[in-house]
Amino acid sequence: MRAGVRRWDHDPYLREFGPHLRKPNPLAFPWRWRYELAGGVAAPAGLQALADATHPMAAVALLLTGAVGVLGWTPARRVIADRARCVLVQHRLRAAMVEHGIHSWSGRWLPTILWTTPVERGVRVVLWCHAGIGAGRFAGHRETLAATCWAADVEVAQHPRWANVVVLLVVTRSPESPRGESPVGSA
Repeated sequence: MRAGVRRWDHDPYLREFGPHLRKPNPLAFPWRWRYELAGGVAAPAGLQALADATHPMAAVALLLTGAVGVLGWTPARRVIADRARCVLVQHRLRAAMVEHGIHSWSGRWLPTILWTTPVERGVRVVLWCHAGIGAGRFAGHRETLAATCWAADVEVAQHPRWANVVVLLVVTRSPESPRGESPVGSA
């Protein structure tokens, strides 16, 4: 099959009932890639501004001191690793939502990841779900979501106050807390 030609373009049944995803929202790109944009644009720009304001070796010394501090101090290394895991889980969850068709009725909107927080047992992800998406859609795909996020399990809960907010607990560590803990936590 040629590039750009999809299977459902030639099959009338699939053309009628197959996937009809719209173009993605252009405003979603900067939000989804905010950490990478900040690290790739803001950090070098900040170092360049520091080098311009002071001596260029001051920027190099600051960069080396920060790198040695992060590598040598265990709590700082743990914080960096936890935040990197949060970013990785966000990207992996978006890929899983696309692959499993967890999107709005129109096919345009994926659930929006509002907040990702490292917790004792892994990563807590708070999702804003659009019409047609609820906690049940995620609960049906728990095993594949866990495999996608390289986790042992994914626990799904609906927020106690808002029906359109779903909280996922991506369990990446052995449980240190009681098994009955809600992924919503104290929220």
